[in-house]
Amino acid sequence: MVGACAAVLVCACGPGTGGPSTAATRTPGHGTPSPAASPTPQLVGTTRTVLSPLGLFMHSEPTLVSTNHIGNLQQGATVTVLDYRPDSGGWFKVMGQSTSGCIVADPTLTAMGSFTPYDATSFSVLVPENWTFAQESTDVVFRPQSGTLSIVVRSAATLSALGAAGLPGYTNTFTQEEVVCGYTGNLLEYASGGAPAATPSPAGSSATHLAMYADIRLKFDTTHAMLIGFNYDNASQIGDFENFYNSISFPFPLCQATATPAPT
Repeated sequence: MVGACAAVLVCACGPGTGGPSTAATRTPGHGTPSPAASPTPQLVGTTRTVLSPLGLFMHSEPTLVSTNHIGNLQQGATVTVLDYRPDSGGWFKVMGQSTSGCIVADPTLTAMGSFTPYDATSFSVLVPENWTFAQESTDVVFRPQSGTLSIVVRSAATLSALGAAGLPGYTNTFTQEEVVCGYTGNLLEYASGGAPAATPSPAGSSATHLAMYADIRLKFDTTHAMLIGFNYDNASQIGDFENFYNSISFPFPLCQATATPAPT
């Protein structure tokens, strides 16, 4: 039995539920596997990091009841998984620095592994601890220490200044509305018509285009917009992108809105 769990803090900063796809449809979570129905070596003993900029409530029992709150895990906090139960949407029993409890098993709120904060003037985000970053003339590029994956963040005055959507020779395979820290944009995924060799991105970026590409474009106000792009090899890697945009925050009003507890 799980003896402790957490409710999510809900505000404009939270991830969206997603609208209907205008391209190929697929299951929620974009192919990210759900936790197993019982504890397994792949879950028990693993580390999870809080992604949500709002943090998570830790509960004494696996129910969304405010009287069960025993703590608040801030963004970037790490916990060790002790158990998992699938009822009521799924809950992890976890051990924090000083206490054990339950947190909801929502993959938009926590992720497996340890992450490092990256802070800049225009955004803050969590990245896996084995990733590096490079600040370039047009964007910031995040990538693993080995491999060709890359996440690119580019700012501009307007959405049109970010350039045309998609990539030449790539076909849109999936479209879904997402709310990223209070701001709504479309998650667009693309696949190349073939299996191209890695090719450089335009505008002087060191990122390379791979067999698949995804991006989200966000408009903050009349003079600030942002593109978050992901170059990857196969659909199983989309979780890295989801973790990135689920943890990102911006110094703009909707993202800075005061959070309120979830209904109990």
